[in-house]
Amino acid sequence: MEVQITSRKLIKPSVQTPPHLQILKLSILDQHAPPNYVPNIFYYTNANHEIENINTQKLVEQLEKSLLEVLTLFYPLAGRFIKDKLIVDCNDDGVEFLEAKADGDLTQILQQEPKPYELLRRLVPSLAESATSPLLAIQVNIFRCGGLAIGVLNSHRIAGRWTMSRFINAWATAHFHDQGISKVTPPTFVSPFIFPEGDLPSGRLRFPVPPPRMASKKTVTKIFRFDREAIEKLKSEVISGADSGVKHHPSRVEVVSALIWKALISVAKEKHGYLRSSSMSLPFNLRGKVGVPLDNQCGNLCRPIIARFDAKNQSKLVLSELVSLIGDAKRRASSECVKAINIPEMFSMVTNSFAEMFEELNKSEVDIFRFTSWCRMGLYEVNFGWGKPAWVSLVPPNIELTILNDTKSGDGIEAWLNLDEKDMIQLQQDPDIMAFTS
Repeated sequence: MEVQITSRKLIKPSVQTPPHLQILKLSILDQHAPPNYVPNIFYYTNANHEIENINTQKLVEQLEKSLLEVLTLFYPLAGRFIKDKLIVDCNDDGVEFLEAKADGDLTQILQQEPKPYELLRRLVPSLAESATSPLLAIQVNIFRCGGLAIGVLNSHRIAGRWTMSRFINAWATAHFHDQGISKVTPPTFVSPFIFPEGDLPSGRLRFPVPPPRMASKKTVTKIFRFDREAIEKLKSEVISGADSGVKHHPSRVEVVSALIWKALISVAKEKHGYLRSSSMSLPFNLRGKVGVPLDNQCGNLCRPIIARFDAKNQSKLVLSELVSLIGDAKRRASSECVKAINIPEMFSMVTNSFAEMFEELNKSEVDIFRFTSWCRMGLYEVNFGWGKPAWVSLVPPNIELTILNDTKSGDGIEAWLNLDEKDMIQLQQDPDIMAFTS
């Protein structure tokens, strides 16, 4: 399928950003966010809207109009990142907006298995970080069948998935409803005041961040889907198993993460010939967890948590034990957040968590598996007036990473794994992976 760009322009906020808001310093959390762009694609079929009765050009113009309105609220996204000053210049230079034509039907993507990952890459813009690069780019893809795919690419420097979900839902609201912008709760951008750069204790975050394991040339991406029935069965086995030490009711993210972690540990054992210690890292959202209200705050507001599997103290690999390790790590993080009752204590809690993660990444005899969860972020709630998306996808990253996303039903999980080709072959043969996924 060919995807041809037919127009490219910059969309600027409809109201100029006032002078006192034009410089946004990066918080310490933003500074330690990955320096890359993160893609999402939202797919809308003719099965759930009347797009064939809408003039395409008019639809694109309406999307542009609602976008420039919502950018007045999310004004940093229309700015530019100044790397040497660690600031965003909120200069209203604009976001990149592309229109594209695809000479195929959307069902070719939705129904094809495995997914055409190289095609997905062409449905989102391509950007590299520079002083002139937009922080946000959007590509509206119009298929031959009349279906749409809206590709969104944002810099992780100033926005995690929670912030981008807020933005995309706000854009959809502004587009769908008359006076829709008035229905959007204005976001705030004050995290640099809550988590300032400051004088870091002992320079603990000044040393270079160890890079994630980059994907080798022979990597593959696979999507493993856990439906509601599989997850409920998995929870039941974890709780009631003979070896279970689980003392809490695990979430679907915990049991799915633990199962994948277990399979990855088994792959490492097969590769090295012995059971190895490993850690899994997962971002922990600070919103609603700390004493300062952050519920409407945009930016990167996550700290890392680490769950550790010590092979020296384990005679065998038990799924319920991994579930407990993940649950314990999350509860420790929650407890630390509750104890941080003021800004200095929150700052200390966050810097300690990053220092712990960096120390873990430097251990040569410990395998590190990185996870992130986009579940319950509201990505399937994005309704521009054509119904909710038929699918929400990402684009395979260039690092070894596991990303968990909701299924459309909201009660399943779609796990995207990017692994070395040989490791993936081994993982697909794991009995638990075969039993619980499609």
